[in-house]
Amino acid sequence: MNPSGADLRKLSPEQLEQLGQDSLREHLLAQAVVAHQKYCPLTFDKLDALLHDPDCVRYPVRLVYEFGEMAPHQFAQPDVDPRSQDQGGRVLYLRPLLRDHPDKVVLAVAYMIPLINYGQIINDDHCCLYGATLLGRLESEFYREICALADLVGAEMRVQPEARPCT
Repeated sequence: MNPSGADLRKLSPEQLEQLGQDSLREHLLAQAVVAHQKYCPLTFDKLDALLHDPDCVRYPVRLVYEFGEMAPHQFAQPDVDPRSQDQGGRVLYLRPLLRDHPDKVVLAVAYMIPLINYGQIINDDHCCLYGATLLGRLESEFYREICALADLVGAEMRVQPEARPCT
């Protein structure tokens, strides 16, 4: 559905929100396809190029194996890079344990790119869609890998009524 301005005014708030969510999902999917085509198969050795590619990531990103402002349920947390605030750079804090698991760093980065690019409007479903598409996996498979990653680093479970269970 691609309504005109007049048609948009006729939509309910719920319909407008759904239209926005659908549009965001389509955009994330298209961006993940671009990144997949450029970097697949994505390996740890290709991460730096991906994280500095303006076609794929909105800001240049530096990986740091520290907790930063990470909550107990998180395995990674993006933030403004204090070293490059004037250039709009970002830092992705990763649990220190991930330093010894480069394949898991790839998963964490794939999951976090939507948050790096778009901030708090992004939810877990967006991250799974993007990460799965980027890595060429089914969303359910990618989600299981993310759950295993969270378990590996000891991230605490966050209880949300709408959250999918890790199985």
